[in-house]
Amino acid sequence: EWDPEGFYSDNGFLRYRDAEHLVGIDVSAHQGAIDWAAVKNAGVEFAIVRIGYRGSTVGELYEDEQLRANLLGAREAGIRLGAYFFSQAMNTAEAVEEAEYACDRLDGMQLELPLYFDWEVAAGGERVQSETEIPLTDCAVAFCKAVERRGYRGGVYFNQTQGYRHYDLAQLQDYSLWLAEYGDVPTFQYAFNCLQYSDAGQIDGIPASVDLDLLFLDEGGDEANADATQGET
Repeated sequence: EWDPEGFYSDNGFLRYRDAEHLVGIDVSAHQGAIDWAAVKNAGVEFAIVRIGYRGSTVGELYEDEQLRANLLGAREAGIRLGAYFFSQAMNTAEAVEEAEYACDRLDGMQLELPLYFDWEVAAGGERVQSETEIPLTDCAVAFCKAVERRGYRGGVYFNQTQGYRHYDLAQLQDYSLWLAEYGDVPTFQYAFNCLQYSDAGQIDGIPASVDLDLLFLDEGGDEANADATQGET
Protein backbone atom coordinates (compact mmCIF):
# COMPACT_ATOMS: atom_id res chain seq x y z
CA GLU A 1 0.00 0.00 0.00
CA TRP A 2 1.09 3.61 -0.46
CA ASP A 3 2.34 5.65 2.50
CA PRO A 4 -0.45 8.05 3.58
CA GLU A 5 2.19 10.63 4.49
CA GLY A 6 3.36 10.71 0.87
CA PHE A 7 0.25 12.32 -0.59
CA TYR A 8 -0.04 16.08 -0.95
CA SER A 9 -2.02 18.65 -2.94
CA ASP A 10 -0.39 20.93 -5.48
CA ASN A 11 -2.17 23.36 -7.81
CA GLY A 12 -5.43 21.44 -7.53
CA PHE A 13 -3.93 17.99 -8.15
CA LEU A 14 -3.13 15.19 -5.73
CA ARG A 15 0.52 14.16 -5.88
CA TYR A 16 2.85 11.70 -4.15
CA ARG A 17 6.28 12.57 -2.73
CA ASP A 18 8.20 9.34 -3.05
CA ALA A 19 7.27 7.88 -6.44
CA GLU A 20 7.30 9.10 -10.01
CA HIS A 21 3.77 9.84 -11.16
CA LEU A 22 1.48 11.70 -13.57
CA VAL A 23 -1.61 13.80 -12.88
CA GLY A 24 -4.64 13.39 -15.10
CA ILE A 25 -8.36 13.08 -15.71
CA ASP A 26 -10.91 10.63 -17.08
CA VAL A 27 -13.62 11.88 -19.40
CA SER A 28 -16.72 10.91 -21.34
CA ALA A 29 -19.51 12.66 -23.21
CA HIS A 30 -20.74 13.89 -19.82
CA GLN A 31 -17.96 16.51 -19.92
CA GLY A 32 -19.20 17.91 -23.24
CA ALA A 33 -16.89 19.43 -25.85
CA ILE A 34 -13.38 19.82 -24.40
CA ASP A 35 -10.69 22.37 -25.28
CA TRP A 36 -7.74 20.01 -25.01
CA ALA A 37 -5.08 22.69 -25.50
CA ALA A 38 -6.47 24.49 -22.44
CA VAL A 39 -6.54 21.20 -20.52
CA LYS A 40 -2.87 20.63 -21.33
CA ASN A 41 -2.00 24.17 -20.24
CA ALA A 42 -3.82 23.53 -16.95
CA GLY A 43 -1.25 20.86 -16.12
CA VAL A 44 -3.07 17.68 -17.12
CA GLU A 45 -0.56 15.03 -18.22
CA PHE A 46 -2.84 12.12 -19.11
CA ALA A 47 -6.47 11.40 -19.93
CA ILE A 48 -8.43 8.15 -19.75
CA VAL A 49 -11.20 8.42 -22.34
CA ARG A 50 -14.45 6.47 -22.35
CA ILE A 51 -14.73 4.47 -25.56
CA GLY A 52 -18.31 3.43 -24.99
CA TYR A 53 -20.69 1.49 -22.82
CA ARG A 54 -23.14 -1.39 -22.72
CA GLY A 55 -26.72 -0.37 -22.02
CA SER A 56 -28.14 -1.53 -18.71
CA THR A 57 -31.58 -2.45 -20.05
CA VAL A 58 -31.34 -4.46 -23.29
CA GLY A 59 -27.54 -4.68 -23.29
CA GLU A 60 -26.67 -3.03 -26.61
CA LEU A 61 -23.18 -1.58 -27.14
CA TYR A 62 -22.80 2.14 -27.77
CA GLU A 63 -19.90 4.40 -28.70
CA ASP A 64 -19.30 7.45 -26.51
CA GLU A 65 -20.57 10.49 -28.37
CA GLN A 66 -17.33 12.43 -27.79
CA LEU A 67 -14.92 9.56 -28.40
CA ARG A 68 -13.32 10.74 -31.63
CA ALA A 69 -13.08 14.36 -30.52
CA ASN A 70 -11.54 13.36 -27.19
CA LEU A 71 -9.01 10.91 -28.63
CA LEU A 72 -7.87 13.23 -31.40
CA GLY A 73 -7.95 16.38 -29.27
CA ALA A 74 -5.94 14.87 -26.43
CA ARG A 75 -3.43 13.34 -28.83
CA GLU A 76 -2.98 16.62 -30.69
CA ALA A 77 -2.44 18.44 -27.39
CA GLY A 78 0.31 16.01 -26.39
CA ILE A 79 -1.62 14.42 -23.52
CA ARG A 80 -0.92 10.75 -22.86
CA LEU A 81 -3.92 8.56 -23.53
CA GLY A 82 -5.63 5.66 -21.87
CA ALA A 83 -9.21 4.45 -22.34
CA TYR A 84 -12.01 2.60 -20.60
CA PHE A 85 -15.20 0.78 -21.45
CA PHE A 86 -18.22 1.00 -19.15
CA SER A 87 -19.24 -2.64 -18.82
CA GLN A 88 -22.51 -4.31 -18.00
CA ALA A 89 -21.18 -7.73 -18.94
CA MET A 90 -23.05 -10.61 -17.37
CA ASN A 91 -20.52 -13.27 -18.39
CA THR A 92 -17.10 -13.66 -19.95
CA ALA A 93 -18.49 -13.87 -23.49
CA GLU A 94 -20.02 -10.42 -23.10
CA ALA A 95 -16.79 -9.09 -21.57
CA VAL A 96 -14.84 -10.29 -24.61
CA GLU A 97 -17.46 -8.76 -26.89
CA GLU A 98 -16.97 -5.42 -25.11
CA ALA A 99 -13.19 -5.68 -25.41
CA GLU A 100 -13.38 -6.35 -29.14
CA TYR A 101 -15.86 -3.49 -29.59
CA ALA A 102 -13.55 -1.12 -27.70
CA CYS A 103 -10.49 -2.11 -29.71
CA ASP A 104 -12.40 -1.76 -32.97
CA ARG A 105 -13.44 1.78 -32.02
CA LEU A 106 -9.81 2.72 -31.40
CA ASP A 107 -9.20 1.84 -35.04
CA GLY A 108 -5.50 1.16 -34.60
CA MET A 109 -4.74 4.20 -32.43
CA GLN A 110 -2.05 3.37 -29.92
CA LEU A 111 -2.46 4.15 -26.22
CA GLU A 112 0.30 5.08 -23.80
CA LEU A 113 -1.86 3.88 -20.90
CA PRO A 114 -4.05 0.81 -20.41
CA LEU A 115 -7.53 0.06 -21.71
CA TYR A 116 -9.64 -0.46 -18.58
CA PHE A 117 -12.62 -2.68 -17.80
CA ASP A 118 -15.08 -0.55 -15.77
CA TRP A 119 -17.99 -2.58 -14.39
CA GLU A 120 -20.46 -0.71 -12.21
CA VAL A 121 -24.03 -1.18 -11.07
CA ALA A 122 -26.08 1.14 -13.29
CA ALA A 123 -28.85 3.14 -11.66
CA GLY A 124 -32.18 1.89 -12.97
CA GLY A 125 -30.57 -0.96 -14.84
CA GLU A 126 -32.76 -3.96 -15.52
CA ARG A 127 -30.17 -6.52 -16.63
CA VAL A 128 -28.03 -6.59 -13.48
CA GLN A 129 -29.06 -5.74 -9.94
CA SER A 130 -25.84 -6.52 -8.06
CA GLU A 131 -22.20 -7.50 -8.51
CA THR A 132 -22.94 -10.72 -6.63
CA GLU A 133 -24.81 -11.98 -9.70
CA ILE A 134 -21.77 -11.60 -11.96
CA PRO A 135 -18.44 -13.51 -12.11
CA LEU A 136 -16.63 -10.15 -12.05
CA THR A 137 -13.08 -11.43 -11.76
CA ASP A 138 -13.56 -13.85 -14.66
CA CYS A 139 -15.11 -11.07 -16.74
CA ALA A 140 -12.27 -8.68 -15.99
CA VAL A 141 -9.62 -11.25 -16.88
CA ALA A 142 -11.44 -12.15 -20.10
CA PHE A 143 -11.66 -8.46 -21.07
CA CYS A 144 -7.98 -7.80 -20.30
CA LYS A 145 -6.77 -10.86 -22.15
CA ALA A 146 -8.86 -9.88 -25.16
CA VAL A 147 -7.49 -6.32 -25.33
CA GLU A 148 -3.94 -7.60 -24.87
CA ARG A 149 -4.42 -9.90 -27.84
CA ARG A 150 -5.17 -6.72 -29.78
CA GLY A 151 -1.96 -5.02 -28.62
CA TYR A 152 -3.23 -2.96 -25.69
CA ARG A 153 -2.44 -3.24 -21.99
CA GLY A 154 -5.38 -4.38 -19.88
CA GLY A 155 -6.59 -2.75 -16.70
CA VAL A 156 -9.45 -2.93 -14.21
CA TYR A 157 -11.32 -0.04 -12.57
CA PHE A 158 -13.03 -0.66 -9.23
CA ASN A 159 -14.12 0.99 -6.01
CA GLN A 160 -13.22 -0.12 -2.49
CA THR A 161 -16.28 -2.31 -2.03
CA GLN A 162 -15.64 -4.11 -5.30
CA GLY A 163 -11.96 -4.48 -4.45
CA TYR A 164 -12.67 -6.03 -1.08
CA ARG A 165 -15.81 -8.06 -1.82
CA HIS A 166 -16.33 -8.71 -5.50
CA TYR A 167 -12.93 -8.97 -7.20
CA ASP A 168 -10.19 -11.48 -6.46
CA LEU A 169 -7.31 -9.02 -6.85
CA ALA A 170 -4.77 -11.84 -6.69
CA GLN A 171 -6.00 -12.92 -10.13
CA LEU A 172 -5.64 -9.38 -11.50
CA GLN A 173 -1.99 -8.75 -10.66
CA ASP A 174 -0.95 -8.92 -14.32
CA TYR A 175 -3.12 -5.89 -15.10
CA SER A 176 -3.17 -2.23 -14.19
CA LEU A 177 -5.43 -1.59 -11.18
CA TRP A 178 -7.34 1.70 -11.09
CA LEU A 179 -8.94 2.44 -7.72
CA ALA A 180 -11.80 4.89 -7.15
CA GLU A 181 -11.57 6.31 -3.62
CA TYR A 182 -12.40 9.96 -3.09
CA GLY A 183 -10.38 11.99 -0.62
CA ASP A 184 -6.90 13.33 0.04
CA VAL A 185 -5.41 10.04 1.26
CA PRO A 186 -6.50 6.56 0.08
CA THR A 187 -7.17 3.96 2.75
CA PHE A 188 -7.44 0.90 0.47
CA GLN A 189 -5.32 -1.90 1.91
CA TYR A 190 -3.97 -3.40 -1.31
CA ALA A 191 -1.72 -2.20 -4.12
CA PHE A 192 -3.03 -0.20 -7.04
CA ASN A 193 -1.50 1.66 -9.99
CA CYS A 194 -3.91 4.53 -10.58
CA LEU A 195 -6.15 6.47 -8.17
CA GLN A 196 -9.34 8.32 -9.05
CA TYR A 197 -9.60 10.62 -6.03
CA SER A 198 -12.29 13.16 -7.02
CA ASP A 199 -15.34 13.50 -9.24
CA ALA A 200 -15.54 17.27 -8.76
CA GLY A 201 -12.43 18.58 -10.50
CA GLN A 202 -12.57 21.96 -12.22
CA ILE A 203 -10.16 22.14 -15.17
CA ASP A 204 -9.76 24.95 -17.70
CA GLY A 205 -11.19 23.85 -21.04
CA ILE A 206 -13.76 21.45 -19.58
CA PRO A 207 -17.26 22.90 -19.17
CA ALA A 208 -18.37 20.38 -16.51
CA SER A 209 -16.84 18.89 -13.40
CA VAL A 210 -14.41 16.06 -14.14
CA ASP A 211 -12.81 13.08 -12.40
CA LEU A 212 -9.23 13.62 -11.24
CA ASP A 213 -6.62 10.84 -11.25
CA LEU A 214 -3.09 10.11 -10.05
CA LEU A 215 -1.06 7.51 -11.98
CA PHE A 216 2.02 5.91 -10.47
CA LEU A 217 4.94 5.02 -12.73
CA ASP A 218 7.38 2.15 -12.44
CA GLU A 219 11.08 2.67 -11.78
CA GLY A 220 11.76 3.23 -15.45
CA GLY A 221 9.08 5.89 -15.69
CA ASP A 222 6.93 3.68 -17.91
CA GLU A 223 3.26 4.25 -17.19
CA ALA A 224 2.03 1.59 -19.62
CA ASN A 225 3.87 -1.16 -17.75
CA ALA A 226 3.32 -0.07 -14.16
CA ASP A 227 3.65 -3.13 -11.94
CA ALA A 228 0.47 -3.93 -10.04
CA THR A 229 2.54 -4.98 -7.01
CA GLN A 230 4.41 -1.67 -6.77
CA GLY A 231 3.99 -0.04 -3.39
CA GLU A 232 3.14 -3.17 -1.47
CA THR A 233 4.72 -3.54 1.93
